Amino acid sequence: MKSLRSSWPFIRKKLQQADELVLFLDYDGTVTPICSHPDQAKLSPQARDLLEQVVRQPWIWVALVSGRALKDLKRMTDVGGICYVGNHGLELEGPKLRHVNPAALKARPLLKQIFRRLTVVLKPIAGAWVEDKGLTLTVHLRQVKQDDKFLVRNLFHEVVRPYREKKQVRITAGKEVFEVRPPVRWTKGTVVRWLLARRNALHPTAKVLPIYIGDDLTDEDAFQALGAQGVSVLVGSPNPLSRAQFRVASVDEALRFLQLLLEVWKGKGSRAG
Repeated sequence: MKSLRSSWPFIRKKLQQADELVLFLDYDGTVTPICSHPDQAKLSPQARDLLEQVVRQPWIWVALVSGRALKDLKRMTDVGGICYVGNHGLELEGPKLRHVNPAALKARPLLKQIFRRLTVVLKPIAGAWVEDKGLTLTVHLRQVKQDDKFLVRNLFHEVVRPYREKKQVRITAGKEVFEVRPPVRWTKGTVVRWLLARRNALHPTAKVLPIYIGDDLTDEDAFQALGAQGVSVLVGSPNPLSRAQFRVASVDEALRFLQLLLEVWKGKGSRAG
């Protein structure tokens, strides 16, 4: 994995050669810092202004791809013209586009049942809490004492094991979270491929450059989905196991990359294709 700063001349050339950009952005840890509680991770005025500038550019299409619930992601961001992708792709909404995965909708009653059980068993543990995101559940550990995290992990798996063994749910993990998802193989990578295919179909003769920026384990599926056809950027510490091509160290550096991208795109003038 290379530093984005040292690789900027290569990336700038790809930007200059492209007719259209398809920009995929994670939310937490990418365009806004990770906070101790999800409700605190509000988009800064500067980041919002930058996103609005990017969205207004001709031939740039932007999607926010998050594990958050769709309504939560829209509330926290509030930028028009963006495609909002919630619950790791299980629900999305954008200009002339709306979709909810039918298998996820079918699993909602079961997830409600698991939510109630997890809430009861985790209630005695300070800092542990369960978020019902409609189509998925998330157990948050960020505020849990280090000595209690192993207990939370054991209780979580004790509750979900019967459902997982019956293949009624899927279990995943991210940064300081455990997740319960519907039994459907649908990830950030799946939805990125789906959306990218749609953009390519709309503009079959254009040179489309997809870019994905993310910081979490759940973003690895998207990095893999892009492969060598696009630009994938990990936000955070070096990770030799990551499938991302490039890395920036922080949210500030990720936003700086967006600013540089914007300047290059404005300098191109009208679309060449």
